[in-house]
Amino acid sequence: MFKFIRGLLLSVTIVFIFTVNGNAQVQTDVPALKDVFANDFKFGCLLSYAHIGFPTDPPVPGQSSVVDPDGGYLIKHHMNSMSPGNWMKSTYIVDISGSATAYSAASTQEERDSIDVHPIVTFNGNIIAQLNWAQRQGFVFRGHTLVWHNQNPGTAFFRSGYTTGGTRLTKEQMTERMKNFIKEVIRIIHEGWPGLLTAMDVVNEAVNDDGTDRTANNEWYTTFGDISFVMKAFEFTRYYTELYGETQMKLYYNDYNTHLSAKADGIVRICQPIYDAGYLDGIGMQDHDQYNSPTAQQWIASYDKFYPICDEMAVTEFDVKPSSDNLTPSVLTTQANQYAMLVKCFLDRSYQSGRGKIINVSKDGLNDNWAFVKKASLWDEDNQCKPAYYEVVELVENYYSLDSLLAVADSLEESEYTSESWAEFETAHSAAQSAMSSNYSYLVSAADELGEARDTLQSAIDNLNISGIYTSNKTAIVENFILGQNYPNPFNPVTTIEFSLPEAREIDLIVYDLLGNTVAELANGKYGAGNHKVSFNASQLSSGIYFYALSAGDFKSVKKLMVVK
Repeated sequence: MFKFIRGLLLSVTIVFIFTVNGNAQVQTDVPALKDVFANDFKFGCLLSYAHIGFPTDPPVPGQSSVVDPDGGYLIKHHMNSMSPGNWMKSTYIVDISGSATAYSAASTQEERDSIDVHPIVTFNGNIIAQLNWAQRQGFVFRGHTLVWHNQNPGTAFFRSGYTTGGTRLTKEQMTERMKNFIKEVIRIIHEGWPGLLTAMDVVNEAVNDDGTDRTANNEWYTTFGDISFVMKAFEFTRYYTELYGETQMKLYYNDYNTHLSAKADGIVRICQPIYDAGYLDGIGMQDHDQYNSPTAQQWIASYDKFYPICDEMAVTEFDVKPSSDNLTPSVLTTQANQYAMLVKCFLDRSYQSGRGKIINVSKDGLNDNWAFVKKASLWDEDNQCKPAYYEVVELVENYYSLDSLLAVADSLEESEYTSESWAEFETAHSAAQSAMSSNYSYLVSAADELGEARDTLQSAIDNLNISGIYTSNKTAIVENFILGQNYPNPFNPVTTIEFSLPEAREIDLIVYDLLGNTVAELANGKYGAGNHKVSFNASQLSSGIYFYALSAGDFKSVKKLMVVK
């Protein structure tokens, strides 16, 4: 990691600052994490604060002021997903006072009985502002949460007349109140932000760390007398998401300390019947982690337990608490290593890549200041990237460049090369495979390990000597025009692009930026039939997404590449 950081320090004087209206100071010459993770999962944040957007956002009645004038710019650059933290919990959206007033004003018992099971639900200004902002930015949104053991609007939510002095509702009455509460939440979302939510944490934290049911300080359990409210919450949410056409909203069970073996077993015990009933889609794994916990093995063991009982998973409230509030270089290094170790676990099991079920990763809070756990973020209190950010970016670069190189290595045939050079290659190949499949820890830089394995393997491939007795079959007739995916990808600074021509043609192979500007011409002129290979050095380009296009007569093909520095 340190050789990467040293390189960044050398260029600190040329860091560009993204400035809008003279307010925002957010680094934008660094890779956006939403692009870094584009092949794996959505990347976002869970915000429990009043509002983090732009100071110029249209005001919403009841909305608190923006807590960090730069925060929206950081989120917009790096993320494509949001979650509201506390603002969608029943504590903040059930109008207990209004419901109690309506109950008291009712003139008949029939009216009172109806009001008793139809709570007034009103989204406050802060959740409306977050939903509006996410929609304007084109983000996806994860709802959090409908049913929680104790974060409810007090005991009044479980009493007749919505007052603490009222009679506790029966199980049947509370079931009706829950149903209509959930109906109203889904209706409001559908009418105001149709199609925006991709997930909803239906039930949160229903299991103790020892795997038993969470019954203490739990009004739901006290009112129902059992945990059947969990299944009911999922049943009602499924019904109303389908009724209102919000079927893209996947239903999640979410919990913390999911890496604990007993707790994971308890979650499976509760969620298996819900999944079997067709009401559960995903498991949310809260990852408020320590600098040395969980281990990769612990995290993977719980993931493996959840795998059979869901269709997708999300990492929620992700952060890594440092070993000390005194952020010395060694403290920052262990924090960075733990972040990278966990991110490699996510990459190995990412949804978009087809390797697993992790479809979304949400950082907790904004930065080291605006977060549930202080100093646990990828960004410091001034929204500047910490060593953990750079370690994660380098990890992803090295992960994919090594993965691409392993694909090349796997295609090589021993009979083509001398025994001496092949023996060196086999050693490097085996070491690279081991590095790719290994689990790491806070004591080791996973990024460095993957990078060193890649460099060693690349050297071994470069040093392969073709055997004098081998007859190549690589002159086989090419039947189609083909533009291959560059490898490695992402890369820094050199990548290889291959293309095939079934007949001689005048061709152009050009690299473009996102605005369509030409940044490099890699090939131009007449090329013969066969397979061709071009090396592209992007050392003069900034990190980011680019496109390369091959034109050969009527044939045109475009592919995406990513420069990560």
